[in-house]
Amino acid sequence: MPRPSKYVSRADLGWGPSPAGRADPKSGLVVHYDSVDQDLANRGHSACVAYWNSTRRFHTGPSRGWADIGYCVDEETQILTEDGWRPFDAIAPGDLVLALDHTTGLSGWQPLLAVNVFPAAPRELLLMDGHGHSSLTTPGHRWPVERRTGRPGRDPRPGSGFAPAWTTSEELTVRDRIRTAAPCADLPVQAKWPDALVELVAWAWSVPGPGTVIRRPLRRGTEDAARVRGVLHGLFGAAAADSPDAVTWWEEHTSTEAVFRLSAGADGALAEQMPARVPSHTFLRSLTRAQLDLFMRVTMTAAGKDDRFLDRPDEAGAEAFRFAAVLAGRTASVRVVPLGGWRVELSPEQTFSPRAVAARTEGFAFEFIRHEGPVWCPTTPYGTWLARRAGTAYFTGNSFMACAHGHVLEGRGLYRVQAAQPGGNSSHYSVTLATGPGDPVTPAQVEAVRQLRQWLMEPDTSISGKVLGHRDFIATSCPGEKAYRMVRDGTFTRPPSGSEGDDMPRHRRFEKDDAQELAPGTWTSLKFDRRHDGRTGELYSLVGVDEPDGALYDLSVGVTIADLAPGTEVQLRASEYESDGDGGWRPARNRPNDSPLHGRGNGHFTYSWKSNLAAGRRVRIRLVQYGGAPARITSATAEVFFWPR
Repeated sequence: MPRPSKYVSRADLGWGPSPAGRADPKSGLVVHYDSVDQDLANRGHSACVAYWNSTRRFHTGPSRGWADIGYCVDEETQILTEDGWRPFDAIAPGDLVLALDHTTGLSGWQPLLAVNVFPAAPRELLLMDGHGHSSLTTPGHRWPVERRTGRPGRDPRPGSGFAPAWTTSEELTVRDRIRTAAPCADLPVQAKWPDALVELVAWAWSVPGPGTVIRRPLRRGTEDAARVRGVLHGLFGAAAADSPDAVTWWEEHTSTEAVFRLSAGADGALAEQMPARVPSHTFLRSLTRAQLDLFMRVTMTAAGKDDRFLDRPDEAGAEAFRFAAVLAGRTASVRVVPLGGWRVELSPEQTFSPRAVAARTEGFAFEFIRHEGPVWCPTTPYGTWLARRAGTAYFTGNSFMACAHGHVLEGRGLYRVQAAQPGGNSSHYSVTLATGPGDPVTPAQVEAVRQLRQWLMEPDTSISGKVLGHRDFIATSCPGEKAYRMVRDGTFTRPPSGSEGDDMPRHRRFEKDDAQELAPGTWTSLKFDRRHDGRTGELYSLVGVDEPDGALYDLSVGVTIADLAPGTEVQLRASEYESDGDGGWRPARNRPNDSPLHGRGNGHFTYSWKSNLAAGRRVRIRLVQYGGAPARITSATAEVFFWPR
């Protein structure tokens, strides 16, 4: 069944995208009411729209402080961008931030879609704070967690006995583990820098101060000195005396150590990688996984430390080392050392269970506190982000109204955490009738709820057909006696009348999981691996396979491409194919293309097109890049709306 005929979207209401955390409710629909008579049935539909806008303003205003009708963090919490940690007032939509793909367990750089800030007001926030973790969030703040399943050995993901799940701060249990680290899927595969340069940076930056002087104690034997000597020889040639313009190095010995010095020219060659004597975020992002491990291992060796912690005299250096650890998938925290400096502590664990630690550890806070300042939350495509608070880092990340005139007004919308029924905000959608105890529940409202329920049961969302009342979750009068009788007698679970038209489009979503090579100068059809309805395989055609008589279509696609050189031109276009008469397909019509230029890092490109697909044809997305070497399409998503003939 298409979307309800009298559907009012967030865009229709003038609202932006909902910042509420992502969820996939499957267990049914929960009915609510207002508890105060509204008399909307005796007024025009514009009164219902005004009521819904007023409801949103109340819940997101100072008196409640919810995020779009309940999840935010305090202003001390920062987010990791490609250039380091940033507070909420130093980021903007389009910035690349590190986010967790909760389906794969890998992290990646994602564009920031929105920064949602709510003004200072008295609020009750949940503080989780102690060794290993610090967060201050609204009760409904969402978390991607690993949840103990009680079935060790049957979960195919790493960490047997745990499965990915979503929960909120107030609903965390001892079975839930917050992700504190995840290997980055966007690391380059081919090395940009020689390993010798990576190792030299690791040796050099470990010695604070101007100029590069590397000292290796001789009491440790000659192995370290031989490694440094080999690196310098490989990069700059044989040792030579210093001169004003020479790019060279030389070696001195004392009774206790070998001392390696770089000329001003050689030292200047390292300035790009380590300005201000600290490795840059750009340099660290350009390293392969093996080079990140090499950088961290040599840095620890140069500092004379094991693989558990690193002490630095400067905060910038400590955070640079943590940045490398984060990209490598290591849990790292930074704290001030009482006698001066900063310590980076590494942990072999990739998760942390606040509830479990609070239950067994004295001094770990898990309590509600009063907070007077602003709260904020970002919006990302994955619905997650890497947060930092008090030196610790971790991944963290009402729906509808049926009015008296039969309209369904969108609240948080599809695939969003609700904020209406504690214990069911991630598992159920919610709908309010906007009525009070004395207001009638009109036939048009009943029909609107039936249409909404039927629509949510379609393959895209696939909820259970079960309808509950708010009082089925907690002790409350909601949704009122009239509506609850209808919940109990099955009024809302009957089929819609079918009186609405069928002018709404159908929808498909395609996802790409496996990398695909993109050779330079060659148009390549974008291959998807799965569809929203469970279909898998080599999926090229977005429309036409199941629409032999043609269709009107409106498509959009987002593509991530790795290994592109800066300045490379990339072109995307929709192409319509027809049968070649020999069992294959050939291009019949190329639609206009888009030609963006790649800046830096992984390329993130989007394309959209709408047209009329003739009978017997199919439409694909094709790409070409004009760099000097092959690139890789690492991920892609396509959304298609279509009207078959």
